[in-house]
Amino acid sequence: MDMDLKTVPWARRLKLRHLETFLVLEDAGSITAAAERMHMTQPAVSHWLADIEGVIGSPLFVRGRKLKLTPAGEILRRHAERMLGDVHRVDAELQAVRSGLVGRLKVGCIHSAALALVPQAIIALQKTHPRVVVGVEEGTMVDLLDRLDKREFDLLVGTIDVRAHQYGFLTEVLMEDVVRIVCRADHPLARKRKPTWKEAAEYSWVLPPKESLSRVRVEEAFAQQRVALPNPCVETASVASIQAHLRETDCLAPLTGLVADFYTSMKLLSRVSLTPVSRFAELGMIWSDPSPNVLLSELVVSLRGHSRGSS
Repeated sequence: MDMDLKTVPWARRLKLRHLETFLVLEDAGSITAAAERMHMTQPAVSHWLADIEGVIGSPLFVRGRKLKLTPAGEILRRHAERMLGDVHRVDAELQAVRSGLVGRLKVGCIHSAALALVPQAIIALQKTHPRVVVGVEEGTMVDLLDRLDKREFDLLVGTIDVRAHQYGFLTEVLMEDVVRIVCRADHPLARKRKPTWKEAAEYSWVLPPKESLSRVRVEEAFAQQRVALPNPCVETASVASIQAHLRETDCLAPLTGLVADFYTSMKLLSRVSLTPVSRFAELGMIWSDPSPNVLLSELVVSLRGHSRGSS
């Protein structure tokens, strides 16, 4: 890769302050609002905007009652978010080195991965690198992918589907997760060896929101058994709400396999042994850096090891 910036005339003149001001302008929608946010005068903000457009060599906004990005502005916005995200990551790593830590990683994950795969992999990593700090944040795949694109994470653990591929990220499948049906510990169906889907349909259900992947999978399962899916008494994606509701009622609910196995192992819920077990999705790792650092590479190896045997 050619790292000589002489071939990019504007690169040596571009400042981080340019990018920061540009992103505030794009988000605020006007010079007046941006000036208020940055505690600057309007002429000063206008000067910064003129300066960055001069450096880039293209207009970045269409002026009007509300600033709108030009095609050049759209390109710069995407890369400005990434560049400033990289600055924050470098600063965090430098602070870690100054404080005596060996390194720092930032991982994003969906809830099911946060219960099992991610903590187990981190524990294994820290046995050989005890001074490594790993920041973990949960979120939806839409939010996590957007933040990975801005370089806010080193790695994501979540569902591998078309959304990750649309960004052009690197992906690796770790396991195939399933959908399990759960209930309170002393529920009548929890004691049956071979309950049927028709019997399950006679109870009230707590279901995920419409169009969520879990909801689609449950609808597919009932359709395959030619049984009508009951209307939900509660719709929620909150596992805490599902658990609380099931423990006080006869309701049933679907959870992904990793989540269901966690709560049943803690004896907080029981599994309804419906067959066949429905497929949920492929879970895996998603990252953007084709040449990950040593610590990230070791976390990847640890995640691979702890995904074996999961189902």
